[in-house]
Amino acid sequence: MKFDSIEKLLNYGIFTIPEYQRGYSWTKDQLDDLLNDLSDVEFIKEHYAGTITLIKSGQEKIGITDLTKYDIVDGQQRLTTFHLFLVSIYHRISEIDPLQADAVIIKNVLNKGKSLLRLNSKDNQEFFFALLNELDINIIKKYAPKSKTQKNLLNTRIHFNTYLQRYTSINTLVKIYNNLLSKFKVNVFELEEESEVGLIFETMNDRGLPLSDMDKVKNYLIYLTHRLNEKTIAKEINRKFGDIFTELMEIKNYSVTRIENQFLKHCYIVYSGDNNNLSDIPKKIKTELIKQREIFAKKNLFDNDTAQREKKIKEIKDFNNFLQKSANYYSAVLNQSFDIQNVNDSLYRLETLGKIESFLPLYLAVLNNKKFKPEFLIAINEILEAFTIRVFIFGNKKGNTGNSALFELAYKVFTNKINFTELKKELRNLIEKNSSNLDLRKSIINMGAYNSISNSSLKLILLDYEYYLQGELSAKFDIGSIREIVSNGKITIEHIAPQTILPGVKAMENINLLGNLVLTFENGVLGNRTFLSKRSTYAKSNFASERELIGYEDWNDKTILERGKKIQKFIMDKWKA
Repeated sequence: MKFDSIEKLLNYGIFTIPEYQRGYSWTKDQLDDLLNDLSDVEFIKEHYAGTITLIKSGQEKIGITDLTKYDIVDGQQRLTTFHLFLVSIYHRISEIDPLQADAVIIKNVLNKGKSLLRLNSKDNQEFFFALLNELDINIIKKYAPKSKTQKNLLNTRIHFNTYLQRYTSINTLVKIYNNLLSKFKVNVFELEEESEVGLIFETMNDRGLPLSDMDKVKNYLIYLTHRLNEKTIAKEINRKFGDIFTELMEIKNYSVTRIENQFLKHCYIVYSGDNNNLSDIPKKIKTELIKQREIFAKKNLFDNDTAQREKKIKEIKDFNNFLQKSANYYSAVLNQSFDIQNVNDSLYRLETLGKIESFLPLYLAVLNNKKFKPEFLIAINEILEAFTIRVFIFGNKKGNTGNSALFELAYKVFTNKINFTELKKELRNLIEKNSSNLDLRKSIINMGAYNSISNSSLKLILLDYEYYLQGELSAKFDIGSIREIVSNGKITIEHIAPQTILPGVKAMENINLLGNLVLTFENGVLGNRTFLSKRSTYAKSNFASERELIGYEDWNDKTILERGKKIQKFIMDKWKA
């Protein structure tokens, strides 16, 4: 191990990010941490910037110079960021005075038109190369990233440009450059082969260096293959984890760390059937699933006990294969990217209700079981939607209600101990166990829905009521799909009796109840007006639920409850136990 400055590190040669590594994932928080460290390092001798782990992979000639090539095992996020920052400094100096933009600043970033850091896919590398070379930030802002990796690369380049605009002195910019290169220090590990990676990181973990849970599991599996003298399997683990990282990174609306940790926990639940004390999944895998002590207890395992050795190899390969397949399913569920649109629509509804994460282990189990078909999710989701509406939305139960039972059902599905028909029955039993019709009726009528239910969930419920009313009419209006309406900011939830007390109008108690809420295109027009002054607008609405209101001569606490009972009946009928 060496302790080197960033300048010495960059002088090593050419760096390549292998295909098995995750894409570039740094966002504003990590970038600001780096910039704060750069600001602080002005007043100290040096700053420790973590560990870089490399494997020498060959030579490449650029011009007349032979450069050593390295695969980056760990540290690709930091190295990528350093390259983007150095280029940003160079371009900022060029903006101030092109004559003072010394190419020495980027000599270890770009060399004779070639990037000295190679990303893990052709598309990402071309995008990265364009970011390194383009001076005009307005052109860069027009780039269209095709993946989350490219989006993060673009945001980093723009973020650094914005940060450096505050500096108008070239001397200050050069000082920042020198501080990064000379005062930032890293530990550099050079390994001989991939199977050593797990061995190194298992040791590093004991010294408290941070790794993600997914990295810990990957390195543990590689470490086991090293102990079993199976280098080919180590390469296979790396390749499949590369696929896993790529798949998970493209899931929308989640940070990389959160989605990876959540995915690993859900996979462990399904694969092991264990849903107790899930705070440290890597430790659980080591002690309960693929047991480390069995290898430690038999130092000559791969020499004298072929059956036990083959069993351990199978455990490693089976779990690795399960993780890879599950990453594809996880992405399909959360991105709603199945070939069957009705499956995607049913998942979108649960996402809108804010509870899809509770059911992810069950989805993994269903999709990993060959006896279950993806289209089975439509019927399953209808029941899970009823569970969500009755238990969480109107039942106001804790967010983890039913989790243990759902996790147990997931394991039963995964291990073929329950079929599709039995699963649906068990899910309906779970609804009955956690909700009662009497309490549900009271809650629908009396809950202050406007303040207690999320806007998206409330929109979905009112929209379903709208579709129900439209279905009873001979003349229908095309109001759009659920996705269009839920995401449409122009369609809002209107208080029929306004929240603001108007002069000369008696205050009402039931303002925020479900019976006083309706979807509208006209919230800006309707505003804080009395019911009678809004009736003519309701009469011309495309929404049947607004047109229905003209049947009321007056609007008060009593009529709010009356309309609430109509919606109550609809909800009880649609989302039965």
